[in-house]
Amino acid sequence: METFSSRTRVNGGLRYRDNSASFLVGEEETLKLSNRGLALRLGGRYKWLGYTFSIPVSDLGTDSEVGNARSLGLNLQFYRDKFYLNANGRRTIGFEQRRIDEEVSFRDDIRFFNVLVFGFRVLNSRHFSLGSSFKQHGRQLKSSGSLLVGGAINRQVLLADSLRLPFNRQGEVVIERYAQSKITAGLGYAHTFVIARDFFLTPLAVAGPEMRFITYDPRGASRQIEKNMVSVRVRGRLALGYNGRRNYTALTVAYLPSIDNTENLDTRVDETRIELTIGHRFNVAD
Repeated sequence: METFSSRTRVNGGLRYRDNSASFLVGEEETLKLSNRGLALRLGGRYKWLGYTFSIPVSDLGTDSEVGNARSLGLNLQFYRDKFYLNANGRRTIGFEQRRIDEEVSFRDDIRFFNVLVFGFRVLNSRHFSLGSSFKQHGRQLKSSGSLLVGGAINRQVLLADSLRLPFNRQGEVVIERYAQSKITAGLGYAHTFVIARDFFLTPLAVAGPEMRFITYDPRGASRQIEKNMVSVRVRGRLALGYNGRRNYTALTVAYLPSIDNTENLDTRVDETRIELTIGHRFNVAD
């Protein structure tokens, strides 16, 4: 490992985000809600203070002829030698709606709230660093990996004036609210491959059981509670790039799929984030 006495750095880049929710009957996708966005990132660190600003560039696929989505999020990340903790929340208003045999429409009454807290315990922190790959806090000089113990808590709420959902046994039901709470534990592994000292590739995957608690509000009826479910969940991340002593560039990908089947509803919620970062460290000794 190589750390730097100077913590002053600046970086910039782009962030692509894709949030989507799909409702299925069997294997057939009958309704899909999607929201995609591209943002410009400006960030850095001065002494103990780290900062990042995101400036929206485009709501991809939702131009003025269809509708304009709005999204507001907060993301906190803590990279330490022995653990990683992430807490993020996002409110998204406005989604593209795609149904079978119907034209794409834009629904500005649909609101989606997502809060996720998750973390990893790095068991081989002496030789492996998550922060070096995903945030370029330092440099990992030799290839090495580590087992990870992880966990997550997730809350998702979808609100709409009225939304027709496909039910497995009842055809379609009009709802005003759909909510999921999830608790996940997992075991995983990450490995950094160091190439020619300055280039790196770090894949990461964590898998484990997830408990789900689901409720929905049919229009004009009382809240319904689905049977609690347990399933296996797999989450992955990837980082690759160049991490020199002064300059660095990295491409990081986080893919957080969620496939949830119950007696009445089959849903899939996907969140994909892709970030490109280009940065420079100041006052680094030769």
